[in-house]
Amino acid sequence: MMLTRKRSVRLALAAVALTAVLGATACSASNSGGAGGGGAPDILRQGVSIDAPSGPGSGYDQTARAIEATLKGEDLVSRVQVSNTEGAGGTVALAEFVTKTDPDELMIGGLSLVGATITNNAPNTLEELTPIARLIGEYDVIVVPAASPHETLQDFFDALADDPGKNPIAIGNQGGYDHMWGGMLAQDAGLEATDVNFVTFSGGGEALIALLGNQVAAGISGYGEFADAIENGDLRILATASAEPLEIAPDAPTIADAGYPDSALVNWRGVFAPPGISDEDRATLEALFEDVVKSDSWKEVLETNGWSDEWLGSDDFGTELTSVQEQTQQLLADLGLV
Repeated sequence: MMLTRKRSVRLALAAVALTAVLGATACSASNSGGAGGGGAPDILRQGVSIDAPSGPGSGYDQTARAIEATLKGEDLVSRVQVSNTEGAGGTVALAEFVTKTDPDELMIGGLSLVGATITNNAPNTLEELTPIARLIGEYDVIVVPAASPHETLQDFFDALADDPGKNPIAIGNQGGYDHMWGGMLAQDAGLEATDVNFVTFSGGGEALIALLGNQVAAGISGYGEFADAIENGDLRILATASAEPLEIAPDAPTIADAGYPDSALVNWRGVFAPPGISDEDRATLEALFEDVVKSDSWKEVLETNGWSDEWLGSDDFGTELTSVQEQTQQLLADLGLV
């Protein structure tokens, strides 16, 4: 029964990704009005600030910086400012953001933050905010140093099952996407997630130092956070979290190639505004981000970072968020992480 329930939750989360792709194709044409023109809404004239709920170089930070570059490059708003608020997997930033009221203040959120709110028993959830748009998806990779004796994921699973304590795995934060996927891999290796020594780091840079310094046996993170080290040959991908090859790393083995197709899992990220903003401001922001995802600059961002287009507009994003909250709670419980 347990195995059936776990597989059901995994498939439900996978279905979210499929819905995202279908949603992306339904994105309709729009025009937010451009930056600072006389008839532009106040938000576009005044500009926006975007908080990344983690440190520089993290996936949230990369997403916020990519949005900043696109908004500026496409002249969609008059000003963009990005900040970072670190702590407790993003829940520190969330606790601060729920008190804000200005619609020009935005925050990045994603599946990892949903998981962090659950595992940290945080007083706030993303459902309290105003969902504006889900934007991108990114698949994790599990990597080892180039000098590691483990050539395949099965090699690493065998070593992990033999002595979990001697094979620590670097992840982003407790209960986040990296931890969820790592827990699924632990089960594939015949272990419980709680048997594995997961070591948390605030960003890919710190995890990379630990990997190259042999402080950990493997690392789990988005491809973008390890991209330079992978392309320089310092790290080797044992598997991607995707069922199909990633465009940015087409030769890397997928989790399906490794024999565990039910362990495919995508991480999504989107944009949120403070609670209680007006319907007019919400529509302006949704239209602004429709313009972002339709721009050539954003398409280049997706290609460069290996991200998928996971567009969902405000209403659909809010509906889906409720389902994701429930599914993530169940997955974390199945993994023994809550």
